[in-house]
Amino acid sequence: MVRLDILADVKTTVDVDRDLADEAAEILGTKSLKDTVNAALFQVVRARGLRDLAEAVRNGTLSVPTPEEYRQLREPKLPVGSLDDLSLKPRRRRPA
Repeated sequence: MVRLDILADVKTTVDVDRDLADEAAEILGTKSLKDTVNAALFQVVRARGLRDLAEAVRNGTLSVPTPEEYRQLREPKLPVGSLDDLSLKPRRRRPA
């Protein structure tokens, strides 16, 4: 999806069902209509992502590491103790 930054903060007039918006605000825990609409939009996009994830699990197309791959991912990338000699003191900046 292409997003034009010039339109990112454009104010828009929309007719909103206030009763429905009030109910949504209660469910979402939002205080303003703007926050309610943005939270609802976020939830719609999130729901699509969760639906896509569930479909990938059902279809067997979700890439899941094998137990061996998971073990390798959990192993340290550097030998234990290899960073012990590093100083954690902040470096001083040289005057410009």
